[in-house]
Amino acid sequence: MGVMYLSVLMAALAFVAIFSQFLKRGVGSGLKYGLWFGVGAGVSVGYGSYSVMPIPYHMALTWFLGSIVEAAVGGLIVGAVLNE
Repeated sequence: MGVMYLSVLMAALAFVAIFSQFLKRGVGSGLKYGLWFGVGAGVSVGYGSYSVMPIPYHMALTWFLGSIVEAAVGGLIVGAVLNE
């Protein structure tokens, strides 16, 4: 469990650091960043898992779409917080 918490913390820090260092701040930029990040993460999580594990396609698609939504919301939050 400790490794899982540490990896999630590191991913969250990287998500915020990349946005704050390389992109202009604002909610719109945060949303675009989150969507693109979500597509990249979704392909690797959803379809990467589908390619190596015997899971149903519906599960891979759900992981893909869920990653996009999760990252888009994260991008909105980061954009709003760093905009102030």
